[in-house]
Amino acid sequence: MAFPTPAVTTTTANTFIPEIWSDEIVAAYKKNLVLANLVTKMSFKGKKGDTVHIPAPYRGTASAKAASTAVTLIAATETEVQVSINKHYEYSRLIEDIVQAQALNSLRSFYTADAGYSLAKQIDTDLVQLGRNFNGGTAGSARYTAAFIGGDGTTTFDYTANTNTGNASADRCGYSPHHSAPGR
Repeated sequence: MAFPTPAVTTTTANTFIPEIWSDEIVAAYKKNLVLANLVTKMSFKGKKGDTVHIPAPYRGTASAKAASTAVTLIAATETEVQVSINKHYEYSRLIEDIVQAQALNSLRSFYTADAGYSLAKQIDTDLVQLGRNFNGGTAGSARYTAAFIGGDGTTTFDYTANTNTGNASADRCGYSPHHSAPGR
């Protein structure tokens, strides 16, 4: 038997279909973000393009100054970081009518929370990869070959060190897993 037409579809009845999941997914998404909460967010609402140009000014160094001597001027050519806007993620589940009618309400709650978690995990993973690229690493690897760590800000991170001996200045930050907290 042929499908009868015209039928009421999700397109023709769109105004009667509420968007109740989106707020719950956004809440779960924001709750699960880790790294994304630590980076600066810039609003591009209403703007178009496929590359974001972010100024990356040269980080200067302090110079010693003696009395009656000229100051040391810093004149660096500033650079930028280019971030390609080339990713789009989605989370979709098709719940058959019979399942919706028979399942507990917790099914929808689980999928809503899982959608937020899944999207947040993907965003954080992408941000980690961007960080690796900016610090001399390779996308898809765990290496930060040009990153700095530690209290002095000049110790190069050694990804091959599996103890703090390869990343010694990290102990100067005030915390070491091998020492107890002061006063204990």
